[in-house]
Amino acid sequence: MGKVSLGLTLLSVDYQTPIQGSWILDSKFGTGPSATIENGKYLPAYLAQSLFLSSEARYLYSFTKRQELGRDIALNSASYFGIKARYNFKPYPGAGRDLDSFFSRRDDRKYSNTLSLAGVWGLQRNLDSNFLFNIYIGPGYMIDFNNKSSSFYPDLGLVFSYVFIKSKK
Repeated sequence: MGKVSLGLTLLSVDYQTPIQGSWILDSKFGTGPSATIENGKYLPAYLAQSLFLSSEARYLYSFTKRQELGRDIALNSASYFGIKARYNFKPYPGAGRDLDSFFSRRDDRKYSNTLSLAGVWGLQRNLDSNFLFNIYIGPGYMIDFNNKSSSFYPDLGLVFSYVFIKSKK
């Protein structure tokens, strides 16, 4: 299924495709906050938006049980475990200031391309025939190519999606 998603910090176009059984691949292209690592700490920059590519393999562990119990499984409504990779490009021109540097007019943090890997637990539920709700949480690990450093961080999100392409199943 194809969808447009809006989260607390991101906007993306996504496509979920079945892999096998209860496994799906959720791929995204969108814009979201940049991040950097300073002194070993992960620092997100919500005003420094950048483009990203993301792919997540999800195992919908409750899908079959929900189906057997007669619960709604439309639009892959299920609880899941996922392994996610996300590549953030450098912030686009005009971006690059986090809240602290925006208000103090400092811009001494350099944001660059980053790679994030995360293991998440989440749940996805349909709200209507074309709307989805997704919430997830898990540990993440980010590599900052500018600083040549890495750090762990909490990966969490709340996302609403509008489905514009549905499979014919």
